[in-house]
Amino acid sequence: MSIQLVVFALNKEEYGIDVSAVNGILRAKKFAIKNIPGSSKDFDGMINVRGKVNYVLNLRSKFGLEHAERDEESKFIMLNVNEGSTGWIVDEVTDIVKIEDADLQSVPQLICGINANYLKGIGQIGDRMIIILNPDNILTLDEYPVIEGHGA
Repeated sequence: MSIQLVVFALNKEEYGIDVSAVNGILRAKKFAIKNIPGSSKDFDGMINVRGKVNYVLNLRSKFGLEHAERDEESKFIMLNVNEGSTGWIVDEVTDIVKIEDADLQSVPQLICGINANYLKGIGQIGDRMIIILNPDNILTLDEYPVIEGHGA
């Protein structure tokens, strides 16, 4: 058994998301983000993709990383999560890889708390270590009303 991942960078670290959760990858510079008043600081706002409203989560903010301006490499990874469509802003999409079970490790027990729920495991490819995220757990329950209240 194996897992196929879309690999992306945030703050020069590599993260992965199961390709089956990905609905598309878009160039961030091609879309104007509309703010949502009163939303969590982790939401940059919403974008119109093929006539549908999609909400945009800033993973840098969510993970407590330093703010960075969107540039030519910035992408939206569009995901089907929790019965809705959400985009994640990432620094760049770097790869699509297949990782065999033998190269997967579970989340270390040293990591605990709510942030541990974000993680599915660690994938290794040679010297590369890819942090595999669980897209269903990135949004907290407190953030769902923000999305639901705006027509998702």
